[in-house]
Amino acid sequence: MSDISTFKSSWQNMSTPPSKDTITIRPIPETNAYLAKYFDESFGLFLTDITDKIPKRAYKHIEINFKKQQQLSIPGKMNRIADNCLILQSDNEIKTPLLSMILDFLHDEEPSGNFTASNLISVLDDVEELIRRPKSLPTLQEVAGVWGELYILKILLHNSTNHQRQIDILRGWEGEIREKIDFRFLFCKQVLEIKTTVTDKRIHHLHGIEQVTIPPGFDSGALASLLIETGHGITNLSMIDSIRKCFKGSGEEIRKCLELLETRIMLRGDGCIDDRFPLALAQNGLVFFKFESVPAPTHVDGVLSVEWISDLTDSPKINYLETDKLVHKITQ
Repeated sequence: MSDISTFKSSWQNMSTPPSKDTITIRPIPETNAYLAKYFDESFGLFLTDITDKIPKRAYKHIEINFKKQQQLSIPGKMNRIADNCLILQSDNEIKTPLLSMILDFLHDEEPSGNFTASNLISVLDDVEELIRRPKSLPTLQEVAGVWGELYILKILLHNSTNHQRQIDILRGWEGEIREKIDFRFLFCKQVLEIKTTVTDKRIHHLHGIEQVTIPPGFDSGALASLLIETGHGITNLSMIDSIRKCFKGSGEEIRKCLELLETRIMLRGDGCIDDRFPLALAQNGLVFFKFESVPAPTHVDGVLSVEWISDLTDSPKINYLETDKLVHKITQ
Protein backbone atom coordinates (compact mmCIF):
# COMPACT_ATOMS: atom_id res chain seq x y z
CA MET A 1 0.00 0.00 0.00
CA SER A 2 1.33 3.44 -0.88
CA ASP A 3 2.00 5.84 1.95
CA ILE A 4 -1.24 7.74 1.52
CA SER A 5 -0.96 9.33 4.97
CA THR A 6 1.25 11.96 3.34
CA PHE A 7 -1.61 13.13 1.12
CA LYS A 8 -2.49 16.01 3.46
CA SER A 9 0.94 17.60 3.26
CA SER A 10 0.93 17.03 -0.51
CA TRP A 11 -2.45 18.73 -0.70
CA GLN A 12 -1.28 21.67 1.40
CA ASN A 13 1.83 22.08 -0.77
CA MET A 14 -0.25 22.19 -3.94
CA SER A 15 -0.76 25.78 -5.05
CA THR A 16 -4.26 27.08 -5.63
CA PRO A 17 -4.86 27.60 -9.37
CA PRO A 18 -4.82 31.27 -10.42
CA SER A 19 -8.12 31.02 -12.33
CA LYS A 20 -11.23 28.89 -12.75
CA ASP A 21 -9.86 27.55 -16.04
CA THR A 22 -6.75 25.95 -14.51
CA ILE A 23 -6.15 22.93 -12.26
CA THR A 24 -3.19 22.05 -10.04
CA ILE A 25 -2.29 18.37 -10.42
CA ARG A 26 0.06 16.04 -8.55
CA PRO A 27 0.60 12.29 -9.19
CA ILE A 28 -0.03 9.82 -6.36
CA PRO A 29 3.07 7.59 -6.39
CA GLU A 30 2.73 3.96 -7.51
CA THR A 31 -0.84 4.42 -8.74
CA ASN A 32 -2.72 5.53 -11.85
CA ALA A 33 -4.27 8.37 -9.83
CA TYR A 34 -3.62 12.10 -9.60
CA LEU A 35 -4.70 14.64 -6.97
CA ALA A 36 -6.32 17.77 -8.39
CA LYS A 37 -6.93 21.12 -6.70
CA TYR A 38 -9.42 23.59 -8.16
CA PHE A 39 -9.75 27.37 -7.96
CA ASP A 40 -12.15 27.20 -4.97
CA GLU A 41 -9.80 24.69 -3.23
CA SER A 42 -12.19 21.82 -3.81
CA PHE A 43 -10.47 18.53 -4.58
CA GLY A 44 -10.47 16.22 -7.53
CA LEU A 45 -9.14 12.79 -8.37
CA PHE A 46 -8.06 11.71 -11.85
CA LEU A 47 -7.80 7.99 -12.74
CA THR A 48 -6.05 7.27 -16.03
CA ASP A 49 -6.15 4.30 -18.42
CA ILE A 50 -9.64 3.25 -17.36
CA THR A 51 -10.89 0.29 -19.40
CA ASP A 52 -13.93 -1.02 -17.52
CA LYS A 53 -17.49 0.26 -17.80
CA ILE A 54 -18.45 3.18 -15.55
CA PRO A 55 -21.60 2.45 -13.50
CA LYS A 56 -24.19 5.23 -13.53
CA ARG A 57 -24.32 7.17 -10.28
CA ALA A 58 -25.45 10.58 -9.03
CA TYR A 59 -23.79 11.90 -5.87
CA LYS A 60 -24.81 15.01 -3.98
CA HIS A 61 -21.38 16.70 -3.67
CA ILE A 62 -19.33 14.79 -6.24
CA GLU A 63 -19.42 14.82 -10.03
CA ILE A 64 -17.98 12.00 -12.15
CA ASN A 65 -16.93 12.53 -15.78
CA PHE A 66 -15.02 10.54 -18.38
CA LYS A 67 -12.71 11.90 -21.09
CA LYS A 68 -11.02 9.92 -23.82
CA GLN A 69 -8.07 12.30 -23.54
CA GLN A 70 -7.14 14.78 -20.83
CA GLN A 71 -4.09 17.04 -20.69
CA LEU A 72 -2.25 16.84 -17.37
CA SER A 73 0.02 19.79 -16.57
CA ILE A 74 2.39 18.83 -13.75
CA PRO A 75 4.92 21.42 -12.50
CA GLY A 76 8.51 20.41 -13.17
CA LYS A 77 7.51 17.77 -15.70
CA MET A 78 6.46 17.76 -19.32
CA ASN A 79 2.75 17.97 -20.00
CA ARG A 80 1.22 14.61 -20.81
CA ILE A 81 -1.98 13.47 -22.45
CA ALA A 82 -3.83 10.93 -20.31
CA ASP A 83 -5.99 8.40 -22.13
CA ASN A 84 -9.36 7.16 -20.85
CA CYS A 85 -9.42 9.48 -17.87
CA LEU A 86 -12.07 9.19 -15.13
CA ILE A 87 -12.42 12.51 -13.32
CA LEU A 88 -13.88 12.94 -9.85
CA GLN A 89 -14.61 16.56 -8.93
CA SER A 90 -16.05 17.52 -5.55
CA ASP A 91 -17.60 20.76 -4.43
CA ASN A 92 -16.11 22.60 -1.46
CA GLU A 93 -18.55 20.92 0.95
CA ILE A 94 -16.23 17.89 0.86
CA LYS A 95 -13.31 18.34 3.26
CA THR A 96 -9.82 16.92 2.85
CA PRO A 97 -10.16 14.17 5.54
CA LEU A 98 -12.79 12.60 3.28
CA LEU A 99 -10.25 12.51 0.45
CA SER A 100 -7.94 10.57 2.76
CA MET A 101 -10.76 8.10 3.40
CA ILE A 102 -11.46 7.72 -0.34
CA LEU A 103 -7.77 7.03 -1.04
CA ASP A 104 -7.53 4.62 1.88
CA PHE A 105 -10.56 2.65 0.69
CA LEU A 106 -9.28 2.62 -2.89
CA HIS A 107 -6.11 0.93 -1.68
CA ASP A 108 -8.23 -1.56 0.30
CA GLU A 109 -10.18 -2.31 -2.89
CA GLU A 110 -7.07 -2.59 -5.09
CA PRO A 111 -3.74 -2.75 -3.20
CA SER A 112 -1.77 -2.72 -6.47
CA GLY A 113 -2.70 0.94 -7.02
CA ASN A 114 -4.04 0.24 -10.51
CA PHE A 115 -7.53 1.57 -9.76
CA THR A 116 -10.56 0.93 -11.96
CA ALA A 117 -13.88 2.71 -12.42
CA SER A 118 -15.57 -0.07 -10.45
CA ASN A 119 -13.11 0.44 -7.57
CA LEU A 120 -13.90 4.14 -7.39
CA ILE A 121 -17.69 3.74 -7.61
CA SER A 122 -17.67 1.03 -4.94
CA VAL A 123 -15.72 3.32 -2.61
CA LEU A 124 -17.95 6.34 -3.32
CA ASP A 125 -21.07 4.27 -2.62
CA ASP A 126 -19.65 3.31 0.78
CA VAL A 127 -18.53 6.86 1.60
CA GLU A 128 -21.92 8.26 0.61
CA GLU A 129 -23.57 5.82 3.01
CA LEU A 130 -21.36 7.16 5.81
CA ILE A 131 -22.18 10.78 4.94
CA ARG A 132 -25.90 10.03 5.05
CA ARG A 133 -25.82 8.61 8.57
CA PRO A 134 -28.55 10.09 10.79
CA LYS A 135 -27.42 13.28 12.53
CA SER A 136 -29.30 12.58 15.78
CA LEU A 137 -27.07 12.31 18.84
CA PRO A 138 -25.93 8.77 19.66
CA THR A 139 -27.51 7.08 22.68
CA LEU A 140 -25.65 6.22 25.88
CA GLN A 141 -25.45 2.59 24.76
CA GLU A 142 -24.00 3.60 21.39
CA VAL A 143 -21.45 5.92 23.00
CA ALA A 144 -20.48 3.15 25.44
CA GLY A 145 -19.93 0.80 22.51
CA VAL A 146 -17.49 3.25 20.94
CA TRP A 147 -15.85 3.85 24.35
CA GLY A 148 -15.06 0.14 24.56
CA GLU A 149 -13.39 0.15 21.13
CA LEU A 150 -11.38 3.26 22.03
CA TYR A 151 -10.32 1.70 25.34
CA ILE A 152 -8.96 -1.40 23.57
CA LEU A 153 -7.34 0.76 20.88
CA LYS A 154 -5.57 2.80 23.57
CA ILE A 155 -4.26 -0.35 25.31
CA LEU A 156 -2.86 -1.70 22.04
CA LEU A 157 -1.25 1.58 20.98
CA HIS A 158 0.21 2.19 24.45
CA ASN A 159 1.82 -1.27 24.45
CA SER A 160 3.07 -1.18 20.86
CA THR A 161 6.80 -0.88 20.40
CA ASN A 162 7.21 1.35 17.35
CA HIS A 163 5.58 3.63 14.82
CA GLN A 164 4.99 0.98 12.14
CA ARG A 165 3.17 -1.31 14.55
CA GLN A 166 0.99 1.62 15.66
CA ILE A 167 0.13 2.30 12.01
CA ASP A 168 -0.77 -1.39 11.57
CA ILE A 169 -3.02 -1.28 14.65
CA LEU A 170 -4.80 1.88 13.49
CA ARG A 171 -5.39 0.37 10.06
CA GLY A 172 -6.89 -2.69 11.72
CA TRP A 173 -9.60 -0.66 13.48
CA GLU A 174 -12.70 -0.26 11.30
CA GLY A 175 -10.44 -0.87 8.33
CA GLU A 176 -13.19 -2.06 6.00
CA ILE A 177 -16.68 -0.60 6.12
CA ARG A 178 -18.56 -3.72 5.19
CA GLU A 179 -17.02 -5.94 7.87
CA LYS A 180 -18.81 -6.53 11.17
CA ILE A 181 -15.67 -7.28 13.20
CA ASP A 182 -14.16 -4.28 15.03
CA PHE A 183 -10.44 -5.08 14.67
CA ARG A 184 -8.77 -7.09 11.90
CA PHE A 185 -4.99 -7.46 12.30
CA LEU A 186 -3.82 -9.26 9.18
CA PHE A 187 -0.14 -8.85 10.14
CA CYS A 188 -0.65 -11.30 13.04
CA LYS A 189 -3.80 -13.02 11.69
CA GLN A 190 -5.85 -12.01 14.74
CA VAL A 191 -9.34 -10.48 14.92
CA LEU A 192 -11.05 -8.82 17.88
CA GLU A 193 -14.72 -8.07 18.46
CA ILE A 194 -15.51 -5.56 21.24
CA LYS A 195 -18.72 -5.73 23.27
CA THR A 196 -19.60 -3.22 25.97
CA THR A 197 -22.44 -3.04 28.48
CA VAL A 198 -23.45 -0.46 31.09
CA THR A 199 -24.96 -3.22 33.26
CA ASP A 200 -23.15 -5.51 35.70
CA LYS A 201 -23.88 -8.63 33.62
CA ARG A 202 -21.83 -9.90 30.69
CA ILE A 203 -24.83 -10.04 28.40
CA HIS A 204 -24.21 -8.71 24.89
CA HIS A 205 -26.14 -8.20 21.67
CA LEU A 206 -24.52 -9.96 18.69
CA HIS A 207 -25.45 -8.48 15.31
CA GLY A 208 -24.63 -11.52 13.22
CA ILE A 209 -22.69 -14.77 13.30
CA GLU A 210 -19.89 -12.92 11.45
CA GLN A 211 -19.02 -11.12 14.69
CA VAL A 212 -17.81 -14.36 16.27
CA THR A 213 -16.55 -16.13 13.14
CA ILE A 214 -12.86 -16.12 12.20
CA PRO A 215 -12.67 -14.71 8.65
CA PRO A 216 -10.64 -16.38 5.87
CA GLY A 217 -6.94 -15.50 6.13
CA PHE A 218 -6.97 -15.23 9.94
CA ASP A 219 -5.99 -17.81 12.55
CA SER A 220 -7.80 -16.75 15.72
CA GLY A 221 -10.54 -14.51 17.06
CA ALA A 222 -11.39 -13.15 20.51
CA LEU A 223 -14.26 -11.18 21.95
CA ALA A 224 -13.46 -8.49 24.53
CA SER A 225 -16.29 -8.00 27.02
CA LEU A 226 -16.27 -4.69 28.94
CA LEU A 227 -18.44 -3.78 31.94
CA ILE A 228 -18.78 0.02 31.99
CA GLU A 229 -19.84 2.33 34.82
CA THR A 230 -21.58 5.63 34.06
CA GLY A 231 -21.44 9.01 35.79
CA HIS A 232 -17.67 9.16 36.30
CA GLY A 233 -14.48 8.56 34.33
CA ILE A 234 -13.69 10.08 30.93
CA THR A 235 -15.70 10.84 27.82
CA ASN A 236 -14.99 9.50 24.36
CA LEU A 237 -13.60 12.88 23.31
CA SER A 238 -11.15 12.77 26.22
CA MET A 239 -10.25 9.19 25.30
CA ILE A 240 -9.39 10.33 21.78
CA ASP A 241 -7.13 13.04 23.26
CA SER A 242 -5.31 10.44 25.36
CA ILE A 243 -4.93 8.14 22.33
CA ARG A 244 -3.23 10.97 20.43
CA LYS A 245 -0.60 11.10 23.18
CA CYS A 246 0.27 7.40 22.70
CA PHE A 247 1.95 7.84 19.34
CA LYS A 248 5.68 7.13 19.11
CA GLY A 249 8.37 8.17 16.66
CA SER A 250 9.56 11.29 14.91
CA GLY A 251 7.40 14.34 14.35
CA GLU A 252 6.63 13.14 10.83
CA GLU A 253 5.72 9.64 12.05
CA ILE A 254 3.43 11.03 14.75
CA ARG A 255 1.76 13.25 12.14
CA LYS A 256 1.04 10.21 9.99
CA CYS A 257 -0.57 8.42 12.95
CA LEU A 258 -2.70 11.46 13.75
CA GLU A 259 -3.93 11.68 10.16
CA LEU A 260 -4.79 7.99 10.04
CA LEU A 261 -6.60 8.28 13.38
CA GLU A 262 -8.72 11.11 11.99
CA THR A 263 -9.84 9.01 9.02
CA ARG A 264 -10.79 6.15 11.37
CA ILE A 265 -12.75 8.57 13.60
CA MET A 266 -14.67 9.76 10.54
CA LEU A 267 -15.36 6.16 9.61
CA ARG A 268 -16.54 5.15 13.11
CA GLY A 269 -18.80 8.19 13.45
CA ASP A 270 -19.79 10.94 15.86
CA GLY A 271 -19.71 8.65 18.89
CA CYS A 272 -15.91 9.02 18.88
CA ILE A 273 -16.09 12.72 19.70
CA ASP A 274 -19.06 12.59 22.09
CA ASP A 275 -18.40 14.62 25.24
CA ARG A 276 -21.66 14.06 27.17
CA PHE A 277 -21.12 10.80 29.05
CA PRO A 278 -18.16 10.19 31.39
CA LEU A 279 -17.56 6.43 31.52
CA ALA A 280 -15.18 4.15 33.39
CA LEU A 281 -14.22 0.48 33.30
CA ALA A 282 -15.70 -1.41 36.25
CA GLN A 283 -13.41 -3.35 38.57
CA ASN A 284 -12.30 -6.50 36.72
CA GLY A 285 -14.45 -5.16 33.91
CA LEU A 286 -12.39 -6.36 30.93
CA VAL A 287 -12.40 -10.05 30.05
CA PHE A 288 -11.55 -11.83 26.77
CA PHE A 289 -13.28 -14.91 25.35
CA LYS A 290 -12.31 -17.05 22.41
CA PHE A 291 -14.93 -16.91 19.65
CA GLU A 292 -15.78 -20.58 20.16
CA SER A 293 -16.63 -19.86 23.83
CA VAL A 294 -19.32 -17.29 22.98
CA PRO A 295 -22.84 -18.81 23.16
CA ALA A 296 -24.35 -18.69 19.68
CA PRO A 297 -27.40 -20.16 17.92
CA THR A 298 -26.91 -23.37 15.96
CA HIS A 299 -27.16 -23.34 12.18
CA VAL A 300 -30.66 -23.82 10.76
CA ASP A 301 -31.23 -24.56 7.07
CA GLY A 302 -32.86 -21.64 5.29
CA VAL A 303 -31.83 -19.04 7.93
CA LEU A 304 -29.24 -16.73 6.37
CA SER A 305 -28.81 -14.11 9.10
CA VAL A 306 -29.58 -13.95 12.81
CA GLU A 307 -29.07 -11.59 15.77
CA TRP A 308 -29.13 -12.77 19.37
CA ILE A 309 -28.40 -11.94 23.02
CA SER A 310 -25.44 -13.87 24.41
CA ASP A 311 -24.92 -14.40 28.15
CA LEU A 312 -21.20 -14.87 28.81
CA THR A 313 -21.52 -15.16 32.59
CA ASP A 314 -20.59 -18.85 32.71
CA SER A 315 -18.49 -19.00 29.53
CA PRO A 316 -14.80 -19.97 29.90
CA LYS A 317 -12.62 -16.84 29.91
CA ILE A 318 -9.16 -16.37 28.49
CA ASN A 319 -6.90 -16.31 31.55
CA TYR A 320 -4.51 -13.48 32.40
CA LEU A 321 -1.44 -15.21 30.97
CA GLU A 322 -3.19 -15.90 27.66
CA THR A 323 -4.53 -12.33 27.62
CA ASP A 324 -0.99 -10.98 27.96
CA LYS A 325 0.11 -13.25 25.10
CA LEU A 326 -2.79 -11.98 22.98
CA VAL A 327 -1.87 -8.33 23.56
CA HIS A 328 1.84 -9.12 22.97
CA LYS A 329 1.00 -10.88 19.69
CA ILE A 330 -0.72 -7.73 18.40
CA THR A 331 1.57 -5.06 19.81
CA GLN A 332 5.06 -6.58 19.43
